[in-house]
Amino acid sequence: MRLPWYAPLALLLLALLGLALLGLLWLLGALALLGGSAYLAWRRLSWKVFRRRWRRLPPPR
Repeated sequence: MRLPWYAPLALLLLALLGLALLGLLWLLGALALLGGSAYLAWRRLSWKVFRRRWRRLPPPR
């Protein structure tokens, strides 16, 4: 069986497209992880900074 002359080029193109897809998925995962950790950090920081400060009641007599 003889392959056409462009078969290695087509396989190379498919391999490069697969690598590009994997790189894009990796980038999206890293951005999601970064965004999630920033969201959690912002929630904790805003909870500590902007929460209502309740005054303690005096002890009962």
